[in-house]
Amino acid sequence: MREGRRIRNLGILAHADAGKTTLTETMLYLSGSIRSVGSVDRGTTVSDGLEVERRRGISVRASVLPFAWKGVQINLIDNPGHADFSAEVERSLRVLDGAVLMLSAVEGIQAQTEALWEALEAVGLPVILHINKIDRTGADSAGVLESLRKAFSRDVLPLNRPEREGGADVAVTSLVHDRNREFIEAVAGKDDALLDSYLNAGNPGMETLHAALARCVRGRKLFPLLHGAAKYNVGTEGLLDAIVACLPDADTDCDQPVSGLVFRIDHDRKLGRVAGVRLYAGRLRNRDTVLNTTAGREEKVSQIKRRSLTRYEDTGVLEAGDIGFLCGMPDVRIGDVFGDPGRVPGQYTLMEPLLSVQVRPENEGDYVRLAEALQQLSSEDPHLGFRWFHEERELQVRVAGAVQTEILAEALKSRFDIEAVLSDPTVIYRETPARPGYGADSYTMPKPCWAIVKFLLEPAARGSGVSYRSEVRTNDIKQKYQNEIASAIPEALTQGIKGWEVTDLKITLTEGSDHVLHSRPGDFKLAMNIATMKGLTETGTTLLEPILAFRISASEAFLGKVMADVTAMRGSFQPAETADGRFVLGGRFPLASSLDYPIRLSALTGGKAKLSVRLEGYEACPDHLGAVREYKGISPLDRAKYILKMRGAITASATA
Repeated sequence: MREGRRIRNLGILAHADAGKTTLTETMLYLSGSIRSVGSVDRGTTVSDGLEVERRRGISVRASVLPFAWKGVQINLIDNPGHADFSAEVERSLRVLDGAVLMLSAVEGIQAQTEALWEALEAVGLPVILHINKIDRTGADSAGVLESLRKAFSRDVLPLNRPEREGGADVAVTSLVHDRNREFIEAVAGKDDALLDSYLNAGNPGMETLHAALARCVRGRKLFPLLHGAAKYNVGTEGLLDAIVACLPDADTDCDQPVSGLVFRIDHDRKLGRVAGVRLYAGRLRNRDTVLNTTAGREEKVSQIKRRSLTRYEDTGVLEAGDIGFLCGMPDVRIGDVFGDPGRVPGQYTLMEPLLSVQVRPENEGDYVRLAEALQQLSSEDPHLGFRWFHEERELQVRVAGAVQTEILAEALKSRFDIEAVLSDPTVIYRETPARPGYGADSYTMPKPCWAIVKFLLEPAARGSGVSYRSEVRTNDIKQKYQNEIASAIPEALTQGIKGWEVTDLKITLTEGSDHVLHSRPGDFKLAMNIATMKGLTETGTTLLEPILAFRISASEAFLGKVMADVTAMRGSFQPAETADGRFVLGGRFPLASSLDYPIRLSALTGGKAKLSVRLEGYEACPDHLGAVREYKGISPLDRAKYILKMRGAITASATA
């Protein structure tokens, strides 16, 4: 790393329509990276690079936009604000050094704002809060500050205040100076060094004050708040200065072993598959070979690029702390770790897709092209979870909501020239064993093959996922075959006896044997799949449905109707809180019965209600209230045909 080089990997996060993209454009303009500020309405912004983003005026994918400010290289990651694209935010969180969380001075805290704050808190990132749109009619920054201190933290500390709020001539005045006793004492209350200096020597100098503020922000003891109006370039320079002064630098240690994370996959017409990588330690150069720790293989880096707003530029090297784009790795996937995994932050799930849609081509001749396009899109966004059921000629993906469904159809048309029809979303259910039971299989014919297994399946605590252990000695089943069994479990549980993924269970291998001559790779995977389905038939399964925690705020006049709606949706609620003619009602309801409730609530209240929801977990659901579906493909319970399929003796077309 060059001497003295400083890097910040910065995320801008917000609820949709808080003004993220406009703020990003203004930052790029002030830094000299662009000559004029682009317009979201006219589709001329740099950060919205996809055609569908320009046309719809919303961000769909996170954009990596590098620029410099006062000697610091900032890799700005502008994230989508709509909840349907939370997966992009999840991936970005792992590569950030700090974040700016934006709010509108009019709307204040919104549903996605709360979810983002919880995520930032969970991963421990330093945060600067930014109240935008103080120029708009109805702006109430004082009210937003009060709600932030109440809902998020009492340690929110304003660094400036708005003047002439609610008009185009709005301005901001800095509160950071060594004569502001209230500000000094707020910082001193969180920093012992400043407190000692203040008590013993009186007012500290600005340098001492700034250093103490930075320590508090980086330690998440204080959360600075700045006001602005990005549309009029009000407060943006002050925000940039705070980013440089308060947020931490990336670790730029190139002398340590390589440690990096693939956080995005792009497809470039000339370069092919391009992997976006944050490097936490070490250095990579063109033609280097690096260990893909996740996949357990070596990767050859053919080229290293840097993103420069609208294009890739050759750099030939990626050093610790920075973000680069690597070519020449056709099989790399999002989430893959390069080298030492110890430096890579853990995964945080902001929101998982809870709906499934079937995709079919308008022109049946595009069927294979559509499947290939969905495979490519799923490699860029693994949350899509693309599944291709060959026997039924069904193509399915998972989505978070209606907006994502619309964007997906547009992306298929604009990127791949495929007209596609997407079905109405259906809720993704799960299933779990209803009671303990055993499943066994002896796969010994037709030779050469040999895999004998017996499993105990037991229900586990809700939300615990899947655990596996073996009681079988390696004298009976060699370790390599036991490893095969363990790796086959996720696929074996993708469909249960009610057609849904199986979860919340304990699997124990209790008996089994291999054969020194006849056992082959793949035998134990086949036997595992058959035995698991037999076991689930023995235990029976309970259908599980997603449950949402909600919070509704509206005029007190609608409280009775809202409570009746919640009850009708099989929901429950706590006593409502009322103040100033409005109520706040919290509770929970099933996703299946509340899919259209945002629309119904808006119609009831004239669009003046606020509704926020988040996944609370999965709970048991009677079969008649949920959805039981047939097994897709050849079921392992159809043992003879399943064996023929696994051995390649029959194809999808032969069984359709």
